Amino acid sequence: MSRKIEAKASVVISEEEQRSLNTAAGKLLFTSIQGRQCAMVIEKDRLVEAAFLNPGKVGAVYIGKIKNMAKNIDACFVEIPKGEICFLPLKNAESPFLVNRIYDGRILEGDELLVQVARDAQKSKRASVTAHISLANEYFVLSLGSAKIGYSTKLSPKVKDAIRKEFTEKALAQNGFLIQNIGTLLSIPEADRMKAQGIKPESIPLPSVGLVVRTKAEELGAEELWNQFYSISGQFVRLLYTAMHRSCFSCLRKAPAEFEAMVQQFAGEDAELKVSLSDEELPPYSEPSPCRREIVTDHEALYEQLQEYCSAHRYSLPVRLYRDSMLSLSTLYSLESRLESALSRRVWLKCGGSLIIENTEALTVIDVNSGKCEVGADAGKAYQKINLEAAEEVARQLRLRNLSGIIIVDFINMQSAGDNRKLLQYMRELTARDRVPTKVVDITALGLVEITRQKINKPLSEQYHLT
Repeated sequence: MSRKIEAKASVVISEEEQRSLNTAAGKLLFTSIQGRQCAMVIEKDRLVEAAFLNPGKVGAVYIGKIKNMAKNIDACFVEIPKGEICFLPLKNAESPFLVNRIYDGRILEGDELLVQVARDAQKSKRASVTAHISLANEYFVLSLGSAKIGYSTKLSPKVKDAIRKEFTEKALAQNGFLIQNIGTLLSIPEADRMKAQGIKPESIPLPSVGLVVRTKAEELGAEELWNQFYSISGQFVRLLYTAMHRSCFSCLRKAPAEFEAMVQQFAGEDAELKVSLSDEELPPYSEPSPCRREIVTDHEALYEQLQEYCSAHRYSLPVRLYRDSMLSLSTLYSLESRLESALSRRVWLKCGGSLIIENTEALTVIDVNSGKCEVGADAGKAYQKINLEAAEEVARQLRLRNLSGIIIVDFINMQSAGDNRKLLQYMRELTARDRVPTKVVDITALGLVEITRQKINKPLSEQYHLT
């Protein structure tokens, strides 16, 4: 008697899914790899950013207690909930909000103050906090520490002048500084609501509060501008008032969901990068296909959160829920193999050159090699071409690998001082897109480019190999 063998179901990618695999415009994927939730950005079939989403505390606001001072290093140590001791540089506590006494210019052991987590604990290093609490929306950032009004460098002088005039006419600013009065931070309806709730804003000992106007503020009309300003300033005043009536070690504001930073960065990348080099000097660039940028996830609960978040922040990005029991989202986009190659020591360039990336305890070293690139008769022009392409790849690798601290890049030596200046300027313009503060310091006498990148989260290699 013959036994009937059932045919195995074959995995077939639908025509619609084939179209969705086009990553020219860019896709932000939220899925799981090896049982851990992660976020990946793919553009032009290349992985450009990756992060494993582990719950952290960055952005959370607590009432902490100073355990001891360390004046020899201009810092102190602050205890937050669950007995965690955090590092607080005194330069980040120049205008603290104390809740157990009136601030007299000094910070003492035993003081209870408002702190915000700036960096999670990493390896042997403690978490870092700041007393310069900041709250932000898409248009403004309000923070303790300085009363100055700052503007995004991407805003045009005309827009800056128009917003500056609005704040002056509203009697909210004077000589480039925010007027330090609780009344300036509250709209009349919000002040009335607070009074009806028994809240007395005038009782708040207001420290120095400053403002930063973000790039997206240029999209707003006058009425919406004030709606957005009073929205964030009202939250700020309520936070300070709440701190006055809560016990030590209370959490006043939870850390934002980790997916939010990825979505914000992805949504803001439609803007075209402006560079100062001519078309002849730039590496070849291919126009992306007209397909739309989108967010894709295979987690149903996260799908709903993403939809709500994009709707609340007016992002026009479509959010798609991927469902296929035969083919996982990570397999569809070969995410594990992309991760492995993204963390390899050597990175090849289109021109035939390569980067060698070495991580040490103190810094990261990136060496640019001409490799298989044909130099030809005009060596200077060839080296410039390799270096410009390498600069693009270095900026991409900093973001992809989440490299931080001191980074030294050994570009191919160029004899022309003008070529070196162009390379340095181009490197600065490329890194300006990074959501993590990155500074291209200078080029040394030996031709080494010095870069520093703020350390916020663990490098990708540590995240990926975390057991």
